[in-house]
Amino acid sequence: MQQSMVSMLPAPTNVSIVSFNLEHTLTWLPGPGTPANTHFIVQCLRKNSWQLVKGCARLKTSQSCDLTNTFKDSFRHYKARVQAFTPTQKSNWSLSMLFYPLTDTLLGPLVVSLSGCGNCLLLQVTPPTSRGLQRSLSLTQLLYRQFTCQVRRTRDGSQFSMWVTSTEETVIGYLEPGAEYCVTVAPSTTFNPHSVPSEPHCAFTSPTAANTVPVVLSVLCAFSLLVVLLCGVVVYSGRLLCLHKPLPRTLVLLP
Repeated sequence: MQQSMVSMLPAPTNVSIVSFNLEHTLTWLPGPGTPANTHFIVQCLRKNSWQLVKGCARLKTSQSCDLTNTFKDSFRHYKARVQAFTPTQKSNWSLSMLFYPLTDTLLGPLVVSLSGCGNCLLLQVTPPTSRGLQRSLSLTQLLYRQFTCQVRRTRDGSQFSMWVTSTEETVIGYLEPGAEYCVTVAPSTTFNPHSVPSEPHCAFTSPTAANTVPVVLSVLCAFSLLVVLLCGVVVYSGRLLCLHKPLPRTLVLLP
């Protein structure tokens, strides 16, 4: 009877390991009817025994468990479990799926730099930063050594794909001069299909030629207006001279 009372607390549901660039987090939802004062404890399976995860012994309903420092070896398989408890009750354990950091983590997005070079673009990609990636430079190079690049011309939407195999500056050549292209880059590995592409980065292959037609038309209009004004001034001045010119003396003496 005592055992059944202890196990009456609803077990957590939707237990899953969320991993982003080798930063791992265990998430779950409280079971239906879980009391407000319930806490949660997390354990992971290591060396065939369940061990408490540091910092995850008394979590609240809205919290999750950081497993980044627990799952240090990215080439091993892991499993975690979570239990709900109160001062007088506890639930059954709820287990996660088997987790393999190297193949299950979500990669990206990359940091992208793009600039024009005449009839080409200069592309440089940089891996993102995270605590998991910073722990191993060789692992970062393994995960981020090949990329898929989508190149799209803004004017008409024509596009093509290419492979990029270096984080050094890459030349995307044979493009239309003075045209705008948008580039999207995503990591690509044979053992991890999970990746997030970068946002589109756009640049012109070369500066667009300045449109001088409006400037020329403005200058011509201004010049024409000036000529008309000068002609008007000349005509008006001539009329004034005619009005003020004295009559011939013979005309003055006539009765």
